[in-house]
Amino acid sequence: VDVLVSQTGPVTLMGRIDSANLFHDDDARYPSGYVLLVNPDGRWKLFSKKYTETPKTLASGRIEISTLKWHRMGLNFHGSQIEAVMDGKQLASVIDSSHTHGMIGLGTGWNRGQFDNLSVSKN
Repeated sequence: VDVLVSQTGPVTLMGRIDSANLFHDDDARYPSGYVLLVNPDGRWKLFSKKYTETPKTLASGRIEISTLKWHRMGLNFHGSQIEAVMDGKQLASVIDSSHTHGMIGLGTGWNRGQFDNLSVSKN
């Protein structure tokens, strides 16, 4: 998906959402699944979230990012291997089997992030 990161907050790409149980708890921020979160300062984090459990960070780091241009953001799943990419560069490749299937999602932190050219494919 192409993303335009807001200067005021993060954008998120979510995959393998196996339960949208956040509606059962007003404090839940993310559904049950994998989340790639990118902040305007370039800090990013890939984590797994399950209902009523603390998110499990799988990888994190920092990249050069501009809030004034579009970026290509992606999550790739191959069995238990999860790959996070930004602008064609691999951010992380991890092994985790907490979520084996599910929906996708896009999100912001109540800021004005923008999304375009979403593509979902099955390998």
